[in-house]
Amino acid sequence: MPPAPQQQLPQQHQQQQPYPPQQYAHQTPQKPLMKPPQPPHPNVARVTTTVRVPPPPRMKPEARENLSEETTSASTRDVVKKFIADIWNRGEVDLIPEICSTGLRFNGNTGFDRVGHDGLARMVGTIRDALDDYHCEIHSMVVENNKAFCRLRFTGRHTGSLLGYEPTNKIVAWMGATEFTCQNGKIVKVWELGDVKSLEEQLSNDIVED
Repeated sequence: MPPAPQQQLPQQHQQQQPYPPQQYAHQTPQKPLMKPPQPPHPNVARVTTTVRVPPPPRMKPEARENLSEETTSASTRDVVKKFIADIWNRGEVDLIPEICSTGLRFNGNTGFDRVGHDGLARMVGTIRDALDDYHCEIHSMVVENNKAFCRLRFTGRHTGSLLGYEPTNKIVAWMGATEFTCQNGKIVKVWELGDVKSLEEQLSNDIVED
């Protein structure tokens, strides 16, 4: 007897539909890489630390003058050259307030003497009256910030009373070393060491030149 024909299923059941993705309760959600900042607990006091920075130490006047823009090596060199060329060699005492401080100190036999503008003008007048054609020549100069060190040569014809010696009309010459201190573009101290013994030996000579 022939086999019974197989019953065909409806067409809608022949094609199997894919199962939709399902979420399972046992799956663990992914954790974020970084935890968000948690607000502070209301019962925990917040502690703030204040760091006190001490003020910088106060600088001495000598240190401040080295930092001044007016006391660079270039300005010190210029003011010293004007002091020698204009005031001493040309006798332009009117330039003293422009070049020197009002409290100018000049070394003497007993140390620094506060001569000021008037005292320096009298010194220049005394030397230039005693020595005709007075000239100060700078042999060498070393400058560092507001300090200048010079080796000088002084010359002139002895035509007036000088160091207690009457005029001899002789040309005299002697050497000297001078230290200058500047502040705010002006000279405040002059320390000079001259070979006064050599000058006196020339002035004490009885020979008088014509």
